[in-house]
Amino acid sequence: MVSPVASLSLLLLVTSSTPTLHGLIRHPQREESARRTPCYTCPYFLNTPTRVITSQGVAANLTCGVRNLVDRKVSWIRRKDLHVLTTGTFTYTTDGRFRVRHLPGSPYWTLQVDAPLADDSGLYECQVSTQPKIFRRFSLSVVVPSADIRGSRLVFMKAGSDINITCVITGNVHGSPVTWYHALPGRGEDVQVEEVNAGGRGGVQLVTDRRAGTSWLLVTQATWRDAGNYTCAPANARPASVAIHVLDEESPAAMQPDLQASGGGPNSGCSLIQHLLLAGLPLLLLLREGRVGGGLVGWGLVLPLFASPLHPPR
Repeated sequence: MVSPVASLSLLLLVTSSTPTLHGLIRHPQREESARRTPCYTCPYFLNTPTRVITSQGVAANLTCGVRNLVDRKVSWIRRKDLHVLTTGTFTYTTDGRFRVRHLPGSPYWTLQVDAPLADDSGLYECQVSTQPKIFRRFSLSVVVPSADIRGSRLVFMKAGSDINITCVITGNVHGSPVTWYHALPGRGEDVQVEEVNAGGRGGVQLVTDRRAGTSWLLVTQATWRDAGNYTCAPANARPASVAIHVLDEESPAAMQPDLQASGGGPNSGCSLIQHLLLAGLPLLLLLREGRVGGGLVGWGLVLPLFASPLHPPR
């Protein structure tokens, strides 16, 4: 048996040596805390937008903010081919659309992409030359806007009616302006193209809501001179056209030029005279001879023959 005196001596020995043993014990929590201690002299990224959406042809800016850069370099990398586009203020690509913008003393390094294309969409990396390197990735999406005219691309209407065209622009990010054109074909290849504006003939109204991406064209009391192709052409977007035939009861065939709506069907190049010969002329003759009721009833019978099936709506 161990005497009480010996037990007390052993306890005192362990207690007196505890500080020495304590110094040898590993403390995982303290080590993890030390690793998480921020480095106040190391570079770090600022919060800037990492997702950029732009329309094709509209310049895009990818902005990377870095503090505590000191003598380190900032590079822009295109991820899909790992191509180094810029390092510091130097450009390492022959594509002149890419360049870096940086003001001395500023923490911001901006990769500017002029006239971007749909193929420029993808990931770009802002990289800092630390050891190990740190980086932040940016997503660039280049959309291709396009115009779409609501309703049929081929419209037949009676003289004196109103032309009302609605154009909707999809994929329009920055609210591009919209220009309308009127093309009235003449004889042969002679085509008269003019910009439509409210300052032309009276009764023309143009309203464009850039935020909604919609434009409206209204021409009141249309005559045969208002017939032709109307094109909605937003900036940096694919245009859309509609062919308007204004029919005059007195002499419809003589009044109409050859019209073709862009993107029409296989017969969209047929002239109105061909339509009359193929579909409407016999019935028109009956109208003029009084064998079929005239007025709107007669025209209601003729117009469907013009519109289908020679020109199926899109």
